[in-house]
Amino acid sequence: MEFMNKKYYKIAFFIATFAIFILAVIPNGGGIDTGWDKANHFIAFFTLSLLLNRASSTTHARIRNALSLLAFGMLIEVVQAFLDYRSADYHDIIADSVGIMIFQLLLSLYRMYKTKRRQAYERR
Repeated sequence: MEFMNKKYYKIAFFIATFAIFILAVIPNGGGIDTGWDKANHFIAFFTLSLLLNRASSTTHARIRNALSLLAFGMLIEVVQAFLDYRSADYHDIIADSVGIMIFQLLLSLYRMYKTKRRQAYERR
């Protein structure tokens, strides 16, 4: 049973991407803040990974999604390097990458669990 269909995940992904970009380029970041910048990056890119991967389903798409999100994180840092009220930090890209990788790891573990459970059920 699907919570939303892929079309709505795509819409949510694009809205979230736009919002994250805006928050990344406005003077104080505004909006949601955990109190630790790297956690903000982790949560943002974990969420983007979730939305984008729910909008697509193949392994090839998962790899493309991860690389595209990493490129988006790099783009944010490049843009911030040109803003005198923001600063670029490669640690942010690392936090983005960790958010992406942790999501991919959890998704893989969930899919493995689901497959093993289905196989066990079919053996009955």
